[in-house]
Amino acid sequence: MRYKAWVTKFSADPSILGKTFVLNDTPRTLIGIMPPRFGFGDSDVWIPMKPEHAASTNQNGFPQRWFLMGHLKPGVTEKQAQVDLDIVAHQIATKYPKEYPKHFVVQIQSLTDLVVGQFRTTLYIMLAAVGLLLLIGCGNVAKPLLARATGREKEFAIRAVLGAGRTRLIRQLLVESLILALGGAALGTLIAWGGLKSLVALIPADIVPAEAVIRLNTPVLIFTLCVAVLTALVFGLVPALQAARRDLNDPLRDSGKGTSGGGRNGRLRNAVVVLEVALSLTLMVGAGLLMRSFLALRDVKLGLQPDHVLVVRLPLPTDRYKTADQLISFYKPLLQRIKALPGVVDVMETSSLPPYGGGRSDVEVIGKPHDEKWQTSFQLSSESVFSVLKIPFRNGRTFTEAEVDGKRKLAVINETFANRYMKGENPIGQRIHIATLETLPEPVKDAWFEVIGVVADSKNQGLQDPVFPEAWVPYTMTGSGGRGILVRTAQDPMAMLKSVEQEVWATDRGVALTFTGSLESFINSFSYAGPRFGFLLMSIFGVIGLILVTVGVYSVLAYTAAQRTHEIGIRMALGAESSDVLKLVVSMGLRLVGLGAAIGIGASLLLASAIKSQLWGVSAHDPMTVLAVTGVLLVTGVVACWIPARRAARVDPLVALRYE
Repeated sequence: MRYKAWVTKFSADPSILGKTFVLNDTPRTLIGIMPPRFGFGDSDVWIPMKPEHAASTNQNGFPQRWFLMGHLKPGVTEKQAQVDLDIVAHQIATKYPKEYPKHFVVQIQSLTDLVVGQFRTTLYIMLAAVGLLLLIGCGNVAKPLLARATGREKEFAIRAVLGAGRTRLIRQLLVESLILALGGAALGTLIAWGGLKSLVALIPADIVPAEAVIRLNTPVLIFTLCVAVLTALVFGLVPALQAARRDLNDPLRDSGKGTSGGGRNGRLRNAVVVLEVALSLTLMVGAGLLMRSFLALRDVKLGLQPDHVLVVRLPLPTDRYKTADQLISFYKPLLQRIKALPGVVDVMETSSLPPYGGGRSDVEVIGKPHDEKWQTSFQLSSESVFSVLKIPFRNGRTFTEAEVDGKRKLAVINETFANRYMKGENPIGQRIHIATLETLPEPVKDAWFEVIGVVADSKNQGLQDPVFPEAWVPYTMTGSGGRGILVRTAQDPMAMLKSVEQEVWATDRGVALTFTGSLESFINSFSYAGPRFGFLLMSIFGVIGLILVTVGVYSVLAYTAAQRTHEIGIRMALGAESSDVLKLVVSMGLRLVGLGAAIGIGASLLLASAIKSQLWGVSAHDPMTVLAVTGVLLVTGVVACWIPARRAARVDPLVALRYE
């Protein structure tokens, strides 16, 4: 049993070990509780099962699939193991030619890759975003330290003249920088701890592996602390290193009027601003692309209406529900009971969960020869499937209750099926052959079905892939395959769960309900949650980066304007207007922002391919996103430039001329 199930359902009672539980009419003895971080398959209970023929079905659909797992011997690589398994598989294929294609290869995958899956790309994107944000943060630390260094050049020159040696100056600055770095690192650790807790709370279910423990990682924390401390130390020691090797007469002669003597530091500060702007724009372009992709995904037309639909999966006991007649004996009264409930609009039996389609099969249309392989998705459903999902008809009709009960070989197809395999003809009355139905444990003999209706296309391969040919046939044709029900309600579907649960148990007390919830919530979890989370993370990083850049541009311009106060006073005394001073300071800042934006656009276009796999419905080089982000950054840069520029323009010339 899973640790979480043991805690939540049995209050961590150790006495349940060795007890017998009845699961779908089968007594099973509990022999172990797994450790907290084990949640393989996101299951609550693991039971032994005997592998059967490949054509057998499971409770989640058909056909049944098995995975082979094992530890590699010491020194054996995945490639070597793959070669060995490929040989074994081809030997087996000669004995069971119908179960294997003519040409195939065996591939093995590590359990880590299997569990992490698609989230691996998201993790790498987040790692890159964090790295960019770390560089921006280091730049913001460097700028005030460099400005502070410029302002203290004369102080350290005087100290050196009075006898302070290089070692003493370095020691003093080392202590000062270390105090600043450790204080900032301590505060940053607290923010990281709180921020991580908030972020974990926002992670949707099924995005990361089950029961993954996400917390502050010691090596990562040590690395970031070292980077923060090292940045403060390196840029904090600049004045001492410069004082030790430059001519001390220069800073001593510098009266502070006019342009500051720290020209080298000024150029370095400007370079840091340009780098910050470029990195921030790259982050924001990534966030913008993910936002456009998420919005495009939300705008996808499903072709059905998932609102007010309750999903209930019913894994029936296999020893009592093997045949179609046994299946009918359960579902026919159950559907009638649920439909009679107040608040229920309609109910259907289904073998799959939309918009993800059903089983796949080779298909034939009578009188239609073809060279390529024709395939279709198919579902075993009751007559009310189209009214529950509100899929409109284009032609023909649905099944009647009598036709479903009578196991009539009738089918309803979607428009893609009709257009692809019956193009230019009337599909009504034509006969199709669904080959897979003849290979099930309870096979359908002579699986030819008459088409009686054509419905509009609805998504059946998820939201991102095109619609696949699809056919619906009566669920009474076979007892094979996993089943469930969809209930359309007049109110919140979850409010009807208890009532539906009672009717299921009134029909058969030994049937369990699994995979319960609203259809909208399942679509949200499976299709929207991942893109939304990636967009949320990138947006957070982008906003933080934008704030840091704004602060950085403002601080550099404010410092530079303060250093040029005497110069500004002279300009104004010679006739310069406040607007001229405003333009001077703003243009100085916008040159830095513009250069950084140009570099950032180039970098974002080069790096956009890294998130291409996470995008849908939008190009990785979407010009609208790049222009919008650049515009936001430039507007923010103007605001950051305008504040210190306005302050400089309001300086009294007399005060400025006396400024030291």
